[in-house]
Amino acid sequence: MRRTREDWWKSVAERRDDHLIKLLKAKAPWPDFKQAIRAQEAELIREAQTPVERRHIQQLSMPVLLTEAYARGLEWDEFGPLVRRIQRLGYADMTHRIHVACLFVQSLPRFPERARQAFAMLDGVEGSLKRIRKSHYLRKEGMEGIAHARAVAAAAGISSPK
Repeated sequence: MRRTREDWWKSVAERRDDHLIKLLKAKAPWPDFKQAIRAQEAELIREAQTPVERRHIQQLSMPVLLTEAYARGLEWDEFGPLVRRIQRLGYADMTHRIHVACLFVQSLPRFPERARQAFAMLDGVEGSLKRIRKSHYLRKEGMEGIAHARAVAAAAGISSPK
């Protein structure tokens, strides 16, 4: 029986989830964690059939690395290249864009000199969310996430430099 692309994408999601859970349970150090995620990304890219699929796999992998970098409290020399790569690749969907912007703002206590860049990203996401109808769940949840990110930054004494 021939495997459809939908089946392949389901297997990608399952393999990514299983791999991430194994890494988190093993409490892998950052270099090993990053290398393992990138190795799986490369494996999935080899299986992808189109450039769009390859880019989408990269777009899915980067927020995982950024989230873990944030959770581990990494400094800008590790966190910054991840943010730049995510911006260069684009976002898999609006939820990833919201997630990345909120993490960037919430990480500002570690590198407050990046406040202008982080709040500009957050403001861009907020503007996009405001173009979604008010009753849509994504707008409500996204705006709550943005409010929380701003509150975390404000608690650290960092506000939007307007």
